[in-house]
Amino acid sequence: MQGTILIIDGVATNRIMLKVQLSAAYYRVVQTDSVASALSVAQRCCPDLVLTAMTLSDGCAMDVRTALANDPTLANVPVVAISAQNDNASRMEALSAGISDVLHQPLDDVILQARIRSLIRTRNSHDDLNLQHEAAQAFEQPLSIGECLAEIRNSKVALVAHDSPTAAQWTARLQSLVPYHLHPHQIGDIQLLMTDPVPDVIVVELNETAVGPGLRLLADLRARAATRNSVVIAIPSPADAHVAAEALDRGAHDVLHSGFNVHELALRLSTQLQHKARADRLRATVRNGLRASVEDPMTGLYNRRYARPFLDRVARNAVDCDEHFALMLIDLDHFKQVNDRYGHPAGDAVLVETSNRLLKQLRPVDLLARVGGEEFMIVMPGLGAAQASEVAEQLCRQINATPFQVPGIKEPIHVTTSIGLAIGGGNPCAGPVRRSQPSVTDLIADADRALYGAKDAGRNQVTLSSVAA
Repeated sequence: MQGTILIIDGVATNRIMLKVQLSAAYYRVVQTDSVASALSVAQRCCPDLVLTAMTLSDGCAMDVRTALANDPTLANVPVVAISAQNDNASRMEALSAGISDVLHQPLDDVILQARIRSLIRTRNSHDDLNLQHEAAQAFEQPLSIGECLAEIRNSKVALVAHDSPTAAQWTARLQSLVPYHLHPHQIGDIQLLMTDPVPDVIVVELNETAVGPGLRLLADLRARAATRNSVVIAIPSPADAHVAAEALDRGAHDVLHSGFNVHELALRLSTQLQHKARADRLRATVRNGLRASVEDPMTGLYNRRYARPFLDRVARNAVDCDEHFALMLIDLDHFKQVNDRYGHPAGDAVLVETSNRLLKQLRPVDLLARVGGEEFMIVMPGLGAAQASEVAEQLCRQINATPFQVPGIKEPIHVTTSIGLAIGGGNPCAGPVRRSQPSVTDLIADADRALYGAKDAGRNQVTLSSVAA
């Protein structure tokens, strides 16, 4: 089954005809006949989409939308209303009330099926984002409608028409109705559409004389990394249900079935930008949650959770390429005394400055991670013992050569560091004697023993592990 659709209509023959159409497309169909029963039925069947008559015996499609909105589990279920007449005023009223779309009788099966596919696809994407949001343990509240409206006021909207006069005309007619930054374009302006910052919404005319380029542009915009999160709205010109259906299947988020209507476009822009603002916020919190799970919040360095898989990859690549790599464990000497004497804020400042000094000595391919209170790990691909020892000595000098100046502390803080160095990698089959390759766990243990050796030898120095790579 492709999904569950709840049909709400007081006329039994309408329900039967819709069920036949949708069952043939492998949807599970559930039926009811009133606003009063809609919520309880929806709670039982958990529909992916609701298809309702505009007028019901005890209310209307907007009442159905309101009833679903009162249940958090159903609030995002798209609702499509079916009207007996092609009435622009009632369609605008329904769209303003949160109805996803309004189709009129007699129903065109092509546009009905395309619209259902598009809305369910959009809802599934939103649900996936919500799942990732929860998995990342990000607990930010979703944007309210008021917050969304405030956030989208400076949105960039591109109006892409078949020719420049049409694009300019659309822009002029729309400008007084919306607060967004409007930019007219021709169909061939794909490079300009990719210019940063890319538009938040791209409105594309599907002109009857050049439908092909417009449809190809839709698919191109949805496929490119730069514009894949931009909203795409298609406008068949003149109105054509089959072109509208093709646009939805090519990835358009919305279509204007009746052709260009400036008031309807303004309304759909507002609705789509609100959806985009919420989706962008979800994506941002997911990214931040994932980043927080692998980053040390104080220094901004990677943490142990990231460092170990990175070290595993470097070790595998080193064996495959018959190269060596260096592993360093770095510990600030007598760091507890810094905290005890100057306070933990001063100790934190020293750790941040230490990370900055270490980073300046490393290459882009190297990893620096904070793996403990005052302990750092460095992984340097492609370095043997001689080069790595030289780098480690330089790192020691970077820490002890210049005292740390901490705001609020008059006297400079002198800090030294000890480094344990181990060398891994190389091809264990190379050479006259086959040797076993130490595991990453063994290598970390070797570096740790070398670090303790540096501490025992008086600190402020580098000790190379005695285990040969």
